[in-house]
Amino acid sequence: MNNGIVIRLAGAPHPATRIFHQEVVSVGTAPDCDVVIDGEGFSLPPESVFLTLRWKDSAYRITTVDPMVGVTRDGEAVAIGDAIHDGDTFYFGATGIRLRAFALTDPEGITESLRLGTAVLANARPASLTTTTTTSLAKRRRAMPRTDVALVFVKQLLRELVNEIPRRVLYAVAGLAAFILLTIIYFNTLGFLEGRRNNKAINELQQTMVATRGEIDKLRTALQEARDEASDIRSSLSLPEKVVRSYGQGVCLIYGTYVFVDPRAGGEIKFKEMSGTENPIGPDGNINLSIDGNGRVYEVEFMGTGFLAAKGFVLTNRHVIQAWDEDDLASLIKMRGFRPRLKELLAYFPQTAQPFKLTPIEISSDQDVALCSFDQGMTELPLLPLDETGEGVASGQSVVLLGYPAGLDGLIARTENISKANRRIYGNLSYRTQLNELAANSKIRPQSTQGHISDVSPQLVYDARTDEGGSGGPVFGANGKVIGVNQAILMNPQSTASFGVPIRYGLKLLKKHYQPDVAQG
Repeated sequence: MNNGIVIRLAGAPHPATRIFHQEVVSVGTAPDCDVVIDGEGFSLPPESVFLTLRWKDSAYRITTVDPMVGVTRDGEAVAIGDAIHDGDTFYFGATGIRLRAFALTDPEGITESLRLGTAVLANARPASLTTTTTTSLAKRRRAMPRTDVALVFVKQLLRELVNEIPRRVLYAVAGLAAFILLTIIYFNTLGFLEGRRNNKAINELQQTMVATRGEIDKLRTALQEARDEASDIRSSLSLPEKVVRSYGQGVCLIYGTYVFVDPRAGGEIKFKEMSGTENPIGPDGNINLSIDGNGRVYEVEFMGTGFLAAKGFVLTNRHVIQAWDEDDLASLIKMRGFRPRLKELLAYFPQTAQPFKLTPIEISSDQDVALCSFDQGMTELPLLPLDETGEGVASGQSVVLLGYPAGLDGLIARTENISKANRRIYGNLSYRTQLNELAANSKIRPQSTQGHISDVSPQLVYDARTDEGGSGGPVFGANGKVIGVNQAILMNPQSTASFGVPIRYGLKLLKKHYQPDVAQG
């Protein structure tokens, strides 16, 4: 005898499966219905009862139906009093919402449950494909596998099987499960404790390894510092040789002359009278120079150093190009109203027989640097690398100077094959004549001195020796690049300090007048 019904609501926003054992079961959108359908978004009457089922004559039967909803069962119209069969599906118009109904068996006997399961499996056989009527379509729908029926059947069957198992068997199974669980917990606990001991031992070993590794790293650091120091010493010792060998031919001796002019008359001043000594200061202490003098034009020779910063460009000091700025006699002459004028400027490069004519391009007004140009032509000369990053400038680092300290006298003193007699003959010639002779015999070579940086701001300060004539030469840093332009030397009984202009000021002038892409094109 049936005593319940399973109703499965599908196609609605909130699907659900309900089991009822009551006499009357109502379905609709009213909140007091046993099966409430959420009609929002569907064309269903609100607050209404669509279908009522009542237990009568050993089956649930249709007792009321709302004709406005369009309820159908398996594609057929429903009638009051029709009995509900397992797997019946009710549709509510064209909403897509459907309701399936299944009967429940008596829990006191398993026979009916088995019968229900057998019926479900039997109904799962495929229906005949030859029927085409509406009735046969309904039968085919009923013949489709009913998953919900199978689930209900399995649940009911398991419940009844459990009820049939004796209590002592259940207790034995529960005890066995508890024993297995306790055994698992016991071995897991042993494993956890053993793991903790192992982890502690591993951590202690790791700490020992870390401490050992730290000591090894300290030894490696000390060893690397010793190697770096030895490398610095070797590099410092070999730096002058490398610089001279690689860039010596790019360091030139600058020779020039200047005269004084009368800005009112526009002519060059001369000695007042012809004299063997031709001293610009007369016996009475006055200037022995005049625009209408009878002697030769008063011409002053000077020398300094420069270096090849780019093809056809030489960097040097401002006071090398404007030599009168460092001449006390020139200052006295300027006080008489005469103005200096550069007359000739030449560059003598090593291994080059003829000098190049230099043309001043720009002379810095705030720094002691100047940029000159010349027609290099096809002559191969090494470009000196300029330190654009400043990485080679640091206190304590090595520096190497290249230049021509002591000027012409220094060159002649280093010329081995000139006898004392020939040196006297040299001394009677003009500076230019002597320089031309030395250049023709490849005797013009820069001199190198080495020292260390003591300060870097605002000027470079180092202890590498230099002398008059070395002004304008390159100052090489420990990285083998030019870090400054040699400027001056301060000598006293306690110490000797040389000064240089940082190369960034020379680069500033060079970049204004030299464009590599244009020059290469």
